[in-house]
Amino acid sequence: MSKVKINNRSSILKLLNLEGPLSRKDISKKIGLTPAAVSNLIRELIVEKVVQEKGEVENDIKKSGRREIHLDINYKIKKVVGIDIGINCTKIAISDLNGTVEEKIEVETKTDIRAEEFLNSIAKITMELLFHNDLSKDNIIGIGIGIVGVVDPDTGISHQAYGIWDYDVNIKKIFQKIFQIKVIVDNNVRALSLAEINNNNEVNGDNILFIKYGPGIGSSLIINNRIYYGSHNNAGEIGHMILDYGGQKCRCGKRGCLESIVSKDAIFEELEITGEIDYHESTIDIENIMNKYNKSQKRIIEVMNRISFFIALGISNVISIYDPAKVILHGKAFSYDRFTNQIKKELNNITPKINRNNLIIKSHLKENYISGIPIAIDEFFYESGGTI
Repeated sequence: MSKVKINNRSSILKLLNLEGPLSRKDISKKIGLTPAAVSNLIRELIVEKVVQEKGEVENDIKKSGRREIHLDINYKIKKVVGIDIGINCTKIAISDLNGTVEEKIEVETKTDIRAEEFLNSIAKITMELLFHNDLSKDNIIGIGIGIVGVVDPDTGISHQAYGIWDYDVNIKKIFQKIFQIKVIVDNNVRALSLAEINNNNEVNGDNILFIKYGPGIGSSLIINNRIYYGSHNNAGEIGHMILDYGGQKCRCGKRGCLESIVSKDAIFEELEITGEIDYHESTIDIENIMNKYNKSQKRIIEVMNRISFFIALGISNVISIYDPAKVILHGKAFSYDRFTNQIKKELNNITPKINRNNLIIKSHLKENYISGIPIAIDEFFYESGGTI
């Protein structure tokens, strides 16, 4: 199949994902292809069961002649496996092509064993999950793996998984050898930002700063609907921007990083909360902290106000260099309006008094969205033009 045809099929599928169901006529108008070209491409996609007809378009004014038919993606035709390797918790899930999770399991991220041993154990759990759902590799278009730290998506090598391992690990090679199917690996926050722009109609993907908070803090830059990687796959890493020179040592090895100030570990240390932390509790749940631990509400608010200042300071530094159209906040902590409003207030105090109405918005993604899912769907379905 020619690259032009793949790109045209990809454009149709991406449009249907954002705005579908649509008629052939609507698709033609929106992507700029002739009606004949769209009809030919749709015919192929229907034969391949990638696209399906959903019924006639309902019009207020009935017209004579051929009725228009709605079209949409057949999201159930294949599955993807998504894996999210976090600092404390690793999530493994099976989803359809719409990103709807059908089965999920969580395990502790083991940092006391070699990376290869841990990844082999994750692969084994993944195989068991597929087996229990009567799925084989023929039902799966690919595996997507999101992980913290510096990742080269072209090679699938994790160069620095902060707090998990500090040496190069070729995750892609390990999983491809075991499963014999396509695998893509990327930074977990970049993967989540891709899901955001593919599913959020409030943004057009042009100049976006996406921030994930909990248990650490990370970010991704999006330019012209594509993730910006930089020269060394480390662009937009707000969490390891130094804001307190000589401060606490961060898990990346530097001192005074934003993450060393605002992470869940830093909050617990500030509040003098001790004891074993459940690896499932990877989010920063302010209400839970207030209810579960014997700390005064006043003290917790003081700490979170300090946190909001440093998050706002990090955002302001990115604004000065990058000038994003939108800043999208993802994480349980941002569901508390008081905390989010405090960040906005601090940002207004730090930055020049220019119009920033609706600059900061909340993510449309669910809190525990599996980062590996969107990169697998995007790479192996949309970018391939649905050639599955």
